[in-house]
Amino acid sequence: MSAAEGCPRYRWGGGGEAVLRARAEAAGYRRLLRARAAEVEALRGAVGALHRRLEGLRDRRSGEVAKYQERVAELEREISEAEAEMLRCLREYPALLRLRMALEAEIAAYREMLEGEELRLGGLGPP
Repeated sequence: MSAAEGCPRYRWGGGGEAVLRARAEAAGYRRLLRARAAEVEALRGAVGALHRRLEGLRDRRSGEVAKYQERVAELEREISEAEAEMLRCLREYPALLRLRMALEAEIAAYREMLEGEELRLGGLGPP
């Protein structure tokens, strides 16, 4: 038996080419694996950046929400004050209306008295 025949590479014949093909294929897979690992790392970086951006947006949104909630509370207070003022005006309105009617009646009475006095004084004077 020759040295080549004792070596497992040559036992089945053409084994050297198969080993070379397997090594080339393994090298190709290693390159592919490294490429995919680089892609995974790039994607992890992108995901991290997106998470940071999302947190920033959440912080900004929560600040805006707080500002809007404060504005809503302020507007509700203003509405409450306006309603209270409107109720006060509605309570005062009947009294003011009664006062106006009384004043109009008094003005009408004085007008009648003046007209009567003018008639009386106008009838006494020279023609």
